[in-house]
Amino acid sequence: MARPQTPPLLSQIRVARSYSEQATALRALRDELVGHIQRKERWIQNGILEPLVEILQDDVRSPTRLIGKEPSQTGQPGFLSDHEMVRLLCLQLIASFAYGGAAFLAPIHAAGVVPAVMSVISPADNSRQVVLAALRALSNITASAELTPIGGGYTSRLSDALFSSGPVDALRTILFHGSLDSMVQEQKCLVAGLISRLCKSPRHQNALADAGILDSLATMLASFVVSRGEVVPGAELAGQTNGLARLRPAPAPPGADLALVLEALSTIVADSRFRSCYLLSSPAIMSVFPSVEFMPPATESRAAWNALEANGFGDLGTKNPGAIDYLLPAVPVPKLYSRGRNEYPPLGFSQSRDALAGSGRSSTFKFTGIDLGRLDVSSEEEDDDEPESPLIPWLIHLVRSTDGLERVMAAALLTSLFKSGFAVPEREQALAFLVIPLLCQLLKEHDKEVPASVQQAAFVEPDTATQWAIQERTLDVLARLVGDSEVLQQAAYDCGIIKMVAKLLKDSYEPHPVQSAPRPWSPEPEQTNDFEQGLATCRLGPPGQLPATAHKIRMRESALKLVTAMATLSKDYREALVEADIVPYIVESLSTFPGKPKSPKEQPASEKGRDGGDAGGASPYGPNLNAVIMAACHATRALARLPSIVRTTLQDHGIAMPINKLLRHPAAEVQIAASSAVINLLTNCSPMVEPLLDAGVVKTLCEHAHSLNPGLQLNALWALKHLVVNLDNNLRKQCLEELEPGWLVQLISDDASEDEAFRAQARPERRVTTTNPADEEDEDMENTENLYEDDSSQSWIWPAMSLIPPAAAAGSRRLQQVSLKLGLLREAELSPARKCRADTIAIQEQGLGFIRNLLMLPTPASQTDMVDYLFTELGQDRLFGILADKLKVRVVGAFGRRGRSAAGTARGGGGGGGGGNDTLVVYPQPRIVENLTYILVHMAAGVPRHRQLVVAQTELLRLLGGHFNSKDAGVRRALCQLFVNLSFLEGEADRGACSQRALELERLGFVAKLEGLERGDGDLDVRERAKAAVAQLKTPTV
Repeated sequence: MARPQTPPLLSQIRVARSYSEQATALRALRDELVGHIQRKERWIQNGILEPLVEILQDDVRSPTRLIGKEPSQTGQPGFLSDHEMVRLLCLQLIASFAYGGAAFLAPIHAAGVVPAVMSVISPADNSRQVVLAALRALSNITASAELTPIGGGYTSRLSDALFSSGPVDALRTILFHGSLDSMVQEQKCLVAGLISRLCKSPRHQNALADAGILDSLATMLASFVVSRGEVVPGAELAGQTNGLARLRPAPAPPGADLALVLEALSTIVADSRFRSCYLLSSPAIMSVFPSVEFMPPATESRAAWNALEANGFGDLGTKNPGAIDYLLPAVPVPKLYSRGRNEYPPLGFSQSRDALAGSGRSSTFKFTGIDLGRLDVSSEEEDDDEPESPLIPWLIHLVRSTDGLERVMAAALLTSLFKSGFAVPEREQALAFLVIPLLCQLLKEHDKEVPASVQQAAFVEPDTATQWAIQERTLDVLARLVGDSEVLQQAAYDCGIIKMVAKLLKDSYEPHPVQSAPRPWSPEPEQTNDFEQGLATCRLGPPGQLPATAHKIRMRESALKLVTAMATLSKDYREALVEADIVPYIVESLSTFPGKPKSPKEQPASEKGRDGGDAGGASPYGPNLNAVIMAACHATRALARLPSIVRTTLQDHGIAMPINKLLRHPAAEVQIAASSAVINLLTNCSPMVEPLLDAGVVKTLCEHAHSLNPGLQLNALWALKHLVVNLDNNLRKQCLEELEPGWLVQLISDDASEDEAFRAQARPERRVTTTNPADEEDEDMENTENLYEDDSSQSWIWPAMSLIPPAAAAGSRRLQQVSLKLGLLREAELSPARKCRADTIAIQEQGLGFIRNLLMLPTPASQTDMVDYLFTELGQDRLFGILADKLKVRVVGAFGRRGRSAAGTARGGGGGGGGGNDTLVVYPQPRIVENLTYILVHMAAGVPRHRQLVVAQTELLRLLGGHFNSKDAGVRRALCQLFVNLSFLEGEADRGACSQRALELERLGFVAKLEGLERGDGDLDVRERAKAAVAQLKTPTV
């Protein structure tokens, strides 16, 4: 059908002879469109967007624009010239079109509306009304983007555009504006809302921190502290000492929204240790919350703490309550507290995999990538005893004294700071008593049935939208908060969170036949061909989801995250979740287009073992976004930690095939999540091994192991490591052949990528750094996002230093310490060399674990056959050489090459190792050493000739000898078992050879080392194994 003729009003807009005439036409069009969706559609087809974009862009490029008398927000807010009025009307029309829903996003993006709008958001060049209209337009576009169907990708495009250098500068200027005008306050609220909705990736979060926006929001938060009259007593005196007195903000003006500021801050900070420290170190925050001692004027104020201490539930001798603590109830803290301060060590200390919940990454959804933060730089400057910021107890007070979104957002920011390790360990008890019950109560209060009219509405009332936001955010906060904390999980369980989350997950699967808004009635027949023809700027896109449908899907994702969090530690909670009948809903959440959740009895035999419910097309249960599918994979893995659940519930619901299908999902992030889930489905207790083998899981995992994605490589090797334990020798050999021996050797031995990353990180200030051995456990891996996009090679300068007078900054030791600490934290979190190092260590650990399990066989004959096969495929000398190489101290980046030191001790000397100034000294990691040792243990468990072969590796044994003083009990235990096996006497024929082995080991000094472990090791298992090894070495027995 031909395109309709151009309306006269459109022609008038295009060919207007003056701004006044153009403004009149635009105003008439605006009045015609408001509230009429069909008219908006017709005007899109008529091509209205292109002239609107041209007006904005031409006006921006026009030099006459800068000649006016009101170039910035400092002009009179009530007066607009004609050409500014034209801009304002164009922006209002764009906002009106964007408000029409997701169908308008396709022509909006095709016409280049977003760049045109962002070109006029700078307050330095535009009036307040124009900036406000531009922000409203962006907010409407963002709201519609959140309702787009699967695959739209509009939200990520908006994020990339808004958080680029030019727009970010404009956002910072808006947030820094000191005017009390209501229009400026609304601008700030809109900016905070855009940040909360769009800033989801670490790349954008770091960009906003580096641009000073995190400082701006922190200043706004401090202004609320001032307006509430809750500044720490003595802050003014402390500010005069540290040079921050002049940086205390004025009280928050009317119109400022605390909930939006808290949400924006929690969004940027997320689970980053660097950004958490950045917030706590903001000059405005330090000016209102200095760490000063406080003594209350009345001794009765300390009565509660004194009573707790007298009864063994407090310790005032080591920590006096701060001023903000007196706003909180006294909480009993057991003296034998389960968590020490060293669980959140300062920069430079290694952390175990299980302790990484507080080290700057997502603690609950930890199953989908590499932990990039576990190898921190040793730092002499880090203060182990730095006091806790009063901001943390103030946020607890805020949770208790507010309600609704303010309470949720205060809890969200509190969670970020707590998980990043900046709270004292005793705060965990305060969170369990004071925060968790309030969040659970908030969920109950807002769990209300949605009327049918609201479920089918294209637009919802603000109160309804707020209620939904509270539900979604509360689930998210609880999931992040309770993950990896037994105390907080117990508190949530006592509040009935298991039943609550099961109900919410089931409610999200209530069928909803109407997925998109119904078309409004029209006396004219619809001409659908017009939507399929013509230019992209004149063609509407697919309709978006209804707000109620989008809310259900977000609730589904958040509920699955909370299920994962509650299932991470306790088998009792896993069993309670299974008893709440949530597994059918998890299974359906693994499909893009889910069906009705069914129990095993309701499923026909033909349906069991299906690949998933993706039949294509719409589903009455709503489409599952990738985030939902990933959350379901995480929940599957957490539940599968309990073997009884794997053998019964998960097997009965046929969860293996949907997971297997997701291994070939087009999105890499979903593949990573699925491969992490399959790890626990391939253990030796799982009945799903055979079905997955028949489905070709070995080929798929081996393909993932060859991927360039480190997350896929790691999970694939991890799954294969579990799988080979269940296989006979023939299948093990096939598995190794599919993986390719040469590729396996490359994975466990190639460290060249570390040198490349280190050389790429050329910094003006060079220094020798050391990486201490990491203490990791072979449990489920932790998750942090890979930030390869971030460029941390440039010298970083703390943006807040520009706010401080140079004389004050130079004379303040506190500010200099903070700046240095932030630089070190940023380097540890974003350095490409460290990320590459963490990836390499994790992959090598699983590669060595694969070889370890490959050689672990029940019978000597099969075990001997497998060792000989491995020597044939990998090469005997080559394999021993790789193992010895893993035990040496490496100097990365020494004069552009990699150096190695033969002093392969668990604690090498610091220093340069390589002799250069641009070097990184890397020590063997305990998990690498333990897996490597067990490879030798299994070799020595076979025939005598294999034991003789191991003893003949003198250099390898000398390097292992340096790890007898390792802090890791697993390493010491493995070493003792190795010498038990090496000294084993296999019959009279082996007596002579066994005696020779014992003499050689004694000559190398291992008997004395084992006797030392026997006498003084703190681990009982290590002492017993050392005792057995010493007895056999001194008197070989059968």
